[in-house]
Amino acid sequence: MIGIFVAIVVVIIGVVVGRNLSYKNSLKAVDPDSHKKVQIEVQQGATADQVAGELQKAGAIKDAGNFTKYISDNNLADFKAGYFVVGKNMTAKQVATKLNGVGSDTPLLTTSKNALLIREGESIDQIGTSLAKHSKYTKAEFLALMKDTSFVSQLAKQYPELLNSSMSSTGVRYHLEGYLFPAVYDTKKPKSLKALVEQMVVATNQRVQPYLAQFQEENLTVQQAMTLASLAQKEANTPADMAKVAGVFFNRDKANMPMQSDVSVQYALQQHKPNLSLDDLKVDSPYNLYANTGYGPGPFNNPGLAAIKAVAQPTDESEGYLYFVANMKTGKIHYSKTLDEQNAYTAKYQDDNSKQK
Repeated sequence: MIGIFVAIVVVIIGVVVGRNLSYKNSLKAVDPDSHKKVQIEVQQGATADQVAGELQKAGAIKDAGNFTKYISDNNLADFKAGYFVVGKNMTAKQVATKLNGVGSDTPLLTTSKNALLIREGESIDQIGTSLAKHSKYTKAEFLALMKDTSFVSQLAKQYPELLNSSMSSTGVRYHLEGYLFPAVYDTKKPKSLKALVEQMVVATNQRVQPYLAQFQEENLTVQQAMTLASLAQKEANTPADMAKVAGVFFNRDKANMPMQSDVSVQYALQQHKPNLSLDDLKVDSPYNLYANTGYGPGPFNNPGLAAIKAVAQPTDESEGYLYFVANMKTGKIHYSKTLDEQNAYTAKYQDDNSKQK
């Protein structure tokens, strides 16, 4: 009798241990050595079960049921709507953490050779390079269209609220810089290059419309707002920091200080230089916001929705921050009210390859 009891206990323990091992194994990466990325779209209001099912179907996790249990037990079920890219070499914890972050409102991966991906913060010049690789159009044709006064003027007539302030700005390199929305575009479907570009402008118009009233309250033209958005896009990595950085630029403008952004100098130089020299900061260009106060002629790249929203809804502006310094190793941005505070932060993080803004 005792032998039977012991045998039952051993079986039960074996089952429990086996289940625990199976559960832990299901939370490991599908393929630790894989570099394959998969794209997941989290719909607004999607349940944890639905998201887990999509993840398993895409091959991003091993078991949907165990994934759901894991995120429930660890309070990681607060998924954000949007597109996310995860790797097959990511654990369940890493996948869940990713989906608790900020998603993109447009697809991030493309598979078709005719799919053009415009990334947030890309300039017209960079878009032209990508377009030539994913369409029948050349970069020269694209840049020529960007300079086509007749075409751009026609777009301004169709979307006056969006483009009129750009058209009235002087010294602008490309009047559509800042207005080609970052997203994935099928370059084969539109009948012409003009039609493709108009799709990009329409996408920007749709995103900007909800914030026009807020731009007006801030006494900003759309051109000025998109210029600040293009700076925030490049100067910060998260929506929260974009909003704080926008607040810093507003404070600098109120203090009649130059914006002092490296992004502006690089655009003026028409090249990316990680380390700018003193001579670079003096480059003779209206786009140089070290040498000139105000917003300059216009945007320096094409910002995404988070950066546009940051300008419409800046944060901590009342704190009076005028400076910020980014620790390039951690990504953390430190904000200062005085130059002495800024210099102290800069000295502290110089060894961490930080840069002053």
